[in-house]
Amino acid sequence: MFSQLHHDRFSGENVQYPHPKKTRCQVINTLSQSQEADTFTRRNVSFLCDYLGISRQGYYKYIVQEKEEEILGTSIVLYATELRKDLPKAGMRELYELCRRKFQYKFSIGRDQCYNLFRSNGLCQRYRKRPRTTFSNHNYFIFDDLLNTTPKLKPTHFGQLCVADITYVATQHGWAYLSLVTDAASRVIVGWQLHSTLSKDGPIEAMKKAIDFYRVNHVNLTGLIHHSDRGTQYCCNEYISLLEDHGIRASMTQTGDPLHNALAERINNTVKNGWLFETEEKSFEEVKQLVQKAVDIYNRVRPHQSLEMRTPLEEMKRLLEQAA
Repeated sequence: MFSQLHHDRFSGENVQYPHPKKTRCQVINTLSQSQEADTFTRRNVSFLCDYLGISRQGYYKYIVQEKEEEILGTSIVLYATELRKDLPKAGMRELYELCRRKFQYKFSIGRDQCYNLFRSNGLCQRYRKRPRTTFSNHNYFIFDDLLNTTPKLKPTHFGQLCVADITYVATQHGWAYLSLVTDAASRVIVGWQLHSTLSKDGPIEAMKKAIDFYRVNHVNLTGLIHHSDRGTQYCCNEYISLLEDHGIRASMTQTGDPLHNALAERINNTVKNGWLFETEEKSFEEVKQLVQKAVDIYNRVRPHQSLEMRTPLEEMKRLLEQAA
């Protein structure tokens, strides 16, 4: 509770006020402008100031400051609205810093007050709660990690190691789940499937496409290492049987550390951030078409610095010719 001592000129005594100065200034401003107050109260600001322990100079200084803050707030909202057109993905921290640079010494409000301005004027990005895609609390067998060994396995030819993972994509009806299978040496996405649920069906279909892709390119699947997290979709009997039927060796992370499946996580982010944004208003089928287009462009067009600026398909071709 705030309290301030004020010398009352009528009684000659020091009076202690339980409310902060700003609150008392607001009361004076409200009473002096109220249509219901009598003429004396509206006009006699001096009386109200004395009654509530505020100097007239202090009260008028508060009024000027309030008007300046109101003008500044309006200016910030207008400027941030324009910034949003060029920076649609910028967060509040970036907007705050840009506004601070813009208004310089006139920027008299604090960070939290500025953030509240952004929120109340719809300038904040709306983040949906991220769904969990890995459920590792199960009774299925967890295979050894054949990738994160000492030294770490570094694939040198196409069809030696593939990595698999699941990520989420927004649609107008909720989340959809994208399963990707990527060849580690060439970075080619060899299989994908968009599914409406987190069931095993999505990863299984993606792996079937990957197997077909390898076969079309005359790759012997015997000994191919398949690395994934230890979620139920990859540990279930149906998925493991699919791998074993083609001589593929299962490899799984032993902890929940995403760095143990870093390449798969990186491919997820590349595809989502590059092509699958602002999909909230699109239907499942529309998003599925976007995924197909994204995978095609990723494989054929996008150069990789780690591949000496070759595209994944160019690198695949180079590795296959090298192995011939």
